Amino acid sequence: MTIESDKDITPVVAVDTIENLAGEFPGFRRAHAKGIAFDATFVPNGELADYTTADHLQTKSVPAIVRFSHSSPRPELNEALMPIKGMAVRFELPGDKYTNLTMANIPVFITKTPEDFIRLLQMMSKESPLTVMERLEVFRKSPEFSTVPDLLKSLKPVSSFAEETFHALHTYYLVDSHCDKHPVRFRWIPVDAIDEQNDTSSKKDLESEILHRLQRGTVQFRLVVQFAEPGDELNDSSVKWPKERKLVEAGILTINEMRQDSAENIIFDPTAIVDGVECSDDPVLLFRSPAYLESAKRRQAERGL
Repeated sequence: MTIESDKDITPVVAVDTIENLAGEFPGFRRAHAKGIAFDATFVPNGELADYTTADHLQTKSVPAIVRFSHSSPRPELNEALMPIKGMAVRFELPGDKYTNLTMANIPVFITKTPEDFIRLLQMMSKESPLTVMERLEVFRKSPEFSTVPDLLKSLKPVSSFAEETFHALHTYYLVDSHCDKHPVRFRWIPVDAIDEQNDTSSKKDLESEILHRLQRGTVQFRLVVQFAEPGDELNDSSVKWPKERKLVEAGILTINEMRQDSAENIIFDPTAIVDGVECSDDPVLLFRSPAYLESAKRRQAERGL
């Protein structure tokens, strides 16, 4: 199916496109199919208390669920072929409330709109009439795909989930007690960026590597928040903010024990927020919620849930 206009894009079309590109794998997520999940603890340091009323960003520790994943829809694909990795975190709050941060180890999203992203997937499919060279030429000349070449060049093999920096990609607003809004972007930065004692012989895959690492020590990430300044792009996740922007460290996430359920029943919807946080109008962010729900409906039906 080819999108003729922006009105043709729906969550069903998005998930169908992924299935047409990668194949169907019943019971698995339509993206980030392969992964490993852990129980964790987040301890905020109170540095954001003046900027937001959100419970998980005050001073009291909260339990969390963390899922590391590979971006491919194919659960059996060689993970080295897909250097884009994911880190999804659910903060579990009192009263059965929760909020998510869904991140990737790239600083920007690959396109400005969901329509452009689906067109990109269609262009990469076997049904596309374009040759490899023609596709590269489209990437080079089309403004909507201007992020693609530089992003591809920046990708490197991943040796450990625990050594990657993960970005939430989209802008959110922290809302303070006076209802003032502060546009920010979130990232997880590993406390120990490189494990000098890492035993590469133990790394059958990244899942085995992080389990081996936990047996030997602690895996932690710092939550770092970047604040926007006037003129920064708030609704286009394909655009970086200048590195000079204010950064505030908000707390430490500690990975605890592996979850036997792999968090398979959890939808890490990036628009699941709580009081004190608001979503921006980024069209990609807002589209991800119904697309994730469509993926979840299909895999749950396939698993008989």
